[in-house]
Amino acid sequence: MSGTTARVADSYARAGLWRAASPCALPVFAGLTLLLIPLAVMGARAASTPTASSACSIGGTAATVTGIELDAVQMGHAQTIATVAAARGLDPYAATVALATAYQESRIRMLANDGSSPELTAEQAAVTATSLQHPHDGIGSDHDSVNTFQQRWLAGWGTLAELMDPVYAAEEFYARLVEVPDWQTIPLTQAAQAVQVSAAGGAYARWMPLARELTAMLWPTALAAAAAPSGPAPAVCPGLPVAAGSWIRPTAGTVTSGYGSRWGTLHAGVDIAGPHNTPVYAAADGTVLRAECTSDYCDRDGSLSLAGYGNLVELDHGGGLATRYAHLSAFTVTAGQRVSAGALLGFQGSTGNSTAVHLHFEVRQDGAPVDPVPWLADRGVDLHASDGA
Repeated sequence: MSGTTARVADSYARAGLWRAASPCALPVFAGLTLLLIPLAVMGARAASTPTASSACSIGGTAATVTGIELDAVQMGHAQTIATVAAARGLDPYAATVALATAYQESRIRMLANDGSSPELTAEQAAVTATSLQHPHDGIGSDHDSVNTFQQRWLAGWGTLAELMDPVYAAEEFYARLVEVPDWQTIPLTQAAQAVQVSAAGGAYARWMPLARELTAMLWPTALAAAAAPSGPAPAVCPGLPVAAGSWIRPTAGTVTSGYGSRWGTLHAGVDIAGPHNTPVYAAADGTVLRAECTSDYCDRDGSLSLAGYGNLVELDHGGGLATRYAHLSAFTVTAGQRVSAGALLGFQGSTGNSTAVHLHFEVRQDGAPVDPVPWLADRGVDLHASDGA
């Protein structure tokens, strides 16, 4: 891992995004209210509690930029691209070139490749298809191209595992961009084409207005991440409206594992699986006891060989009652912070002792775990009900 990649990854270790941004950048997002697509589900269920939504992610809520609608996943990848530029000490124009390139190549989505291109040999196709084993937003089939920039392992951009890391992909783009003579003064299309060597090299200029506006939106957060490479991600996603004293479902997704004995030990909570970076909310009013990485590392997915909860948030609800929110890709709160039910705590991930993206949710009374499903059911929350995610 290069020095800049390591710094960016470290900045995301407790904050996610590929992971990070400082709360001091939040006023920028506040000024973009008219561009943000509302997150909270306003209609109540029969139990009169709101629905946890997956319409928001680490990059923030979806936005309309120069008339183009970008969803939360695209905004998250765009923030990663801008953050890597800032971490390298580059100026905003570098991010503008990169964002225009990524929109042309993938619509700023992390694309895997199924290896079906007739241009590939059987062996090349098999290697290319291993990209499907990594987190991705869609599937392409253009030669051996993958990721937001459609970089090719056969052209020496890196291994498939490296190229399917959005931070690495951005890092490699900038590494080649700065080698282009006069890249800061030549037209965007020329700079992008010098890096990409694309068959459609003239297309990048079309997205320059989009890239400029995106850069303006994301650059303050990128600078804040470079200045403060650790700490919580900003709560750029709005919380849910919850009546005082209510309990709610903490996240969108499907219950995949319940409370009880598993592999000879107690599984002390319930697992709720949704898409990567699905928002996680406080199930009730409380105070943050801890928000930290509890494993050897949290800057990437964990495994069964790794001990700990990964990124963990624990809330104290008073009277000896606590809830835990584990395996987060990022958390957005700090110890000692008072939060209301429906407040954003973090995002679903797979850090720590985990093999797949989910929220591990626990309820503890006087330190002893209790089954969250019947416990919440007694308070009008059905974890097994369809949540519309």
